[in-house]
Amino acid sequence: MTLLDSSLKPGHTVEIQSLGGENILRERLHEMGLRSGMLLTILGRAPFGGPLLVRFKTSFLALRNEEAQCATVILK
Repeated sequence: MTLLDSSLKPGHTVEIQSLGGENILRERLHEMGLRSGMLLTILGRAPFGGPLLVRFKTSFLALRNEEAQCATVILK
């Protein structure tokens, strides 16, 4: 599943399995600090299909749909 999966709700913790998609998107996610094996906590979504808000370690990120689609995750 990806970070955009509708079964993921606020409060769920997921582990990144892989980062796919176009090279530019993968590089952007790496620059933001996301790596395979990291744990993310889903905090919620902005209204009207806006960004997905996640927390990892002590950081918060708002991921656009294109970026969130690149992350393959499993529920922990």
